[in-house]
Amino acid sequence: MEYEVEIPGIVLRWLRILLVSVLVLSFVLVGRAVSPVGENGSPQLLTPRLARITAYQRDAREWAGRLQDIQAGLEGMLSNPSGNLLDQDSQANLLYGQLLNLQAEVDSAPVPPTLESLHAEFGEAVGATLDVAVLVAAWISAPTPENFSSAEEALNTAEEMLILINQNPWVEGLR
Repeated sequence: MEYEVEIPGIVLRWLRILLVSVLVLSFVLVGRAVSPVGENGSPQLLTPRLARITAYQRDAREWAGRLQDIQAGLEGMLSNPSGNLLDQDSQANLLYGQLLNLQAEVDSAPVPPTLESLHAEFGEAVGATLDVAVLVAAWISAPTPENFSSAEEALNTAEEMLILINQNPWVEGLR
């Protein structure tokens, strides 16, 4: 025995309308959830160029924060030298490794043409902080006033570079 069930045409129309409405609403909700938000709180339409710039700005914010943390660690080593040389060596190596990873990320990042100068500033700031790490390691192995002074001067220079990066209009509002 076979049964045939007929659904009235009006019910089918309402089911189609409901299905289309649910699909449109889900696309709108997903789009609002994943779209970047502009300064006024409205979603931004990301062209490929704007997407690259936004991604670079996000990376720049992260790099600046990591660089600031590393510089704070180096400054802490200079201001509070521990008596244990192995602990100092371990901390210096850890910070140096973090700097090398950061330098590799900065060097391999795709750079939008309008942000080339900011990218160059990041490269210089990371390089200057690498110099600080080397000078701090030299001071740990030979704690002379000259080595301390060299490390401290290099740290001041690297910190000034990071301050300039944070004042850049492309980065300033992001921190």
